[in-house]
Parts: sequence; C-alpha cells; structure tokens
Amino acid sequence: MDKLKDTVKQFIAHGDAISIAKIKKGYINSTYKVETLSEHNHIHQYILQRINTAVFPNVDALMSNFQLTTNHLAQNLQMPAQHRRGTVQMLRPTKDGKLYFKDDSGCWRLMTYFDDVYSLDIPDSPEVFYYVGLSFGQFIKAMGTMELEKIQVVIPNFHNTASRYTDLEAAIARDAQGRVGSVTDEISFIRARKDSFGKITDALESGKIPTRICHNDCNLNNVLFDNETHLPVAIIDLDTVMPSSPLYDFGDSMRIGTNTAKDDEKDLSLVSCDLLLYEMYARGYLEACGDILTKEELELLPYAAPIITAEDGIRFLTDHINGDTYYHIDYPGQNLDRARTQLKLLEDMEKKLPEIKAILQKIYDELALDVKLCP
Repeated sequence: MDKLKDTVKQFIAHGDAISIAKIKKGYINSTYKVETLSEHNHIHQYILQRINTAVFPNVDALMSNFQLTTNHLAQNLQMPAQHRRGTVQMLRPTKDGKLYFKDDSGCWRLMTYFDDVYSLDIPDSPEVFYYVGLSFGQFIKAMGTMELEKIQVVIPNFHNTASRYTDLEAAIARDAQGRVGSVTDEISFIRARKDSFGKITDALESGKIPTRICHNDCNLNNVLFDNETHLPVAIIDLDTVMPSSPLYDFGDSMRIGTNTAKDDEKDLSLVSCDLLLYEMYARGYLEACGDILTKEELELLPYAAPIITAEDGIRFLTDHINGDTYYHIDYPGQNLDRARTQLKLLEDMEKKLPEIKAILQKIYDELALDVKLCP
C-alpha cells in the first residue's frame, strides 16, 4: 500500500492518497480506485492503473493513442447522461509532465474516476443494450472526424481472425503444455470454418471496406451508466483504440451481449444468441452511425458477430493450449470453458443467420439505408 501511495505522489493530483482499493475487473491491466484528501479536506477520486507491458510493450505509443483519443472524444462525443467529468477517462500527467510514470514495478497512469455510475457484464434489459449500441455507434462517428494516421497500431493483427487462426495452429504444433490431445473436438470445429475467417480482413486489405478508428473492445462493461437515469455516461477502456473495422466492434458487442449464458459457462445447453437483444443493439448502433457506413460494410454486417465470436473462441483456445499466458484465469481450465462457450455461441449464430439478416434488413429499410441483403 505504501508503494502504491508513493506512485500516486508522482502525479498531479489533489492531495495525498488516503485509500487505495483494487478493482477486480478486466483481464489485462491491474486497476485501483484511489481516494486523496486535499488541503481543504475534500475527497477526490482517481483510477490508478498499472499497464500490462506484456500485452502493450510499446507504452509510449499506447499512451499517445490514449491522449489523442480522449482529447478528441472530449470535444466530439456527447453521451445521453454525460457528467461534468466528461465522456472518457482523462489522464492526469506526472509532476514532470509525462503521460505515465515508470519504476521497477511497472508503468503507471492516473485517470478520471466516475462516481455515481455502474457497469454491467450482461444487459439487464433490451433498452440497456440499445443504449450500448447507440454509445459505440456514436464513438465510431465521433472518431470518424480524426485523422486515421495519428493513431498507432499497438497490437498488430488484434482483430484479424485469419491471423488468430494461424496463431492457433502454431500453438497446436508446439503443444507446450501437452493439452492438444484433450481439445481435438474444438480444433476440428474451428478448422471446418477456417475459410470464412478472412471475410472482413480480406475486405479491408483489398480496400472494399474502409479502415476506421475503432474501439476494438466493445464489451458492455466498457460503457458506464448513471445510477439515477440509467443512461450512458462514458465509454472507457481505450487501450485498443486502433485502425480497424467497425464490423469488429459491432460483432464483439453482439458476441458478449446477446449470449444467454456466462462467458465461461460449463453447461453449453444454456448458450445461445438472443435475437431480441441483437435487434436492440443493432438499432442503436445503426441509428448512431449507419449513415457513415458504406454499402459494403452494411452488406458484411450480418457476418460480423459470427466472425468475431469465432475469433474469440480461437483466442481462448490458443491461450489454453499455450498455458494461460494472456488472459487472467480464476481456476484451471477457465480459458477452455471460455473457448467452448464461444464456439457454441458461434454455432447458434450460424443457425440463426437468416433471422439476423431479416432483422438488419428491417432496420436498414426503416433508416432508409440503401442496402438489400441476400436472404
């Protein structure tokens, strides 16, 4: 605790830290809620975070992206229940004017803490998921006014399903922990679908669809809601903001939010894609940014959720085979449970693809988006 308090002292904050508590959310960085006491006996709250440099080795690029993104969104993103603190977590500089502090324990940053808010891991109503879609759609539209070249790639091929599949095959060949023999069914399921994994990346590389600045981690719990109005206040977790496709953002939210079970559910009979939730999110998202998406992007939108669901299943399975080196786990085999959940969800999405297309076509028609999906 004393070490953490000393770290807080390196930043420009109001007073000294009087309490620091770990926030047990997120797979990647270590996050703490900090309370400081100013000279006027006012309590101030911040987020202190140690950056996972194994995931983000180029911290300078990461923090440059973060500052550029937050500064831009502070001017261009308006949330339905925006607080006085704004729409994003703004950085507090160090006392020597830097974006982060580095010592022998790692790289640290201090950011805005939002009070009187909550987050959800799964939607507690269809209306909530509508507002999540609206929020991430507004994010895409707001970032569309920023020069693409300013944002650096901090994790190459972060959303590149074909590349993730190549990583899986390499992990299978190494079999570092001797686990491949116990996951042959999952490997066969993925291999049977490998020809579909390049649908989005091929379109990006060929120029068929544009590259845009995207959030790239559109988890429901990255939208904060106001305690009283239950409307969105802010979008957080901006470390993966990079050039990509909004198809991945859209699909990732659907992967997380429409799943009727936990992300590490052992009873796979509970896993399915909730189409009412799908429709509500799609409506919010397209109301916010449908007018800037191209015809080609809208034609690919039905495939976004299955592709990103496959990608996450591949990533969890790869990490399980490698020995759980990327994602935090709470028990042995959790990454395998996560992989199995994703693959079951993918299977259900594939079965429901005609219904998904019908949902999207209805919204396209209502919003006068000139696209006709193939049945």
